[in-house]
Amino acid sequence: MNTSATHARRLGKWGLYFWLTTVMIFALLSPQRVAMLGETTKNMYFHVSMSFTATIAFLASMWFSIQLLRTKNLDFDLKADAAAGLGLLFNVLAMITGAIWARFTWGQFWNWDPKQTSIFILLLVYLTYFVLRSAIESSEKRARLAAVYNIFAFPSVIFLYFVLPRLVGGLHPGSDKGDVNPAVSGTTDPMIRIFLYSTTFGFIALFFWLHSLRYRQLKLAQAVEERIALRSEHAFQTRAVKTLEHV
Repeated sequence: MNTSATHARRLGKWGLYFWLTTVMIFALLSPQRVAMLGETTKNMYFHVSMSFTATIAFLASMWFSIQLLRTKNLDFDLKADAAAGLGLLFNVLAMITGAIWARFTWGQFWNWDPKQTSIFILLLVYLTYFVLRSAIESSEKRARLAAVYNIFAFPSVIFLYFVLPRLVGGLHPGSDKGDVNPAVSGTTDPMIRIFLYSTTFGFIALFFWLHSLRYRQLKLAQAVEERIALRSEHAFQTRAVKTLEHV
């Protein structure tokens, strides 16, 4: 059974690699362009996909936090930690690809446009989550407090990603100046949307694969720490017994 599971994971890994590679090659070589984006249309396949993947990652992290509070199973804390970390990674990648697009479209990497400001604030929200985790030594207390923070942090993802940029005027496509975001516009070339949705699916699948790896890594690190602590306690008890024997 373990052999079958290993083969399945290996097949899934290579399938994901083939899917992303094939889709990205076709997307980058495709002659289709969004009128308002021009050549920067190619960046959309990365920027938008990573933004959606970050949203899925933060949603998964919140769900694991809810399960932690419901079951008191600390494994869910590790899963929430792993998902939030990957969400932060994809959020940073979305911010970087957005800045690259801004450089070619607006003339500079950073303009404090509402969309850029929102994604930066979201970065701070989840950096605070990890600061909170690092400030608490007790694993159970850390898990509970981090879970509560994580649950209340997720609504900010929806508000900052999808609501605020549409309430405040800005330069980003889809702002209140009347533009329709080409990622969801029905007038966008169907082939562009197929490529975009395919890359989004690929990056989301990549998140789940990376999450399984990160969770196993955290689980292993926890087991090593517990074993070191047990050995230290055993060594202390042994020294204490020898000290008493010499008294």
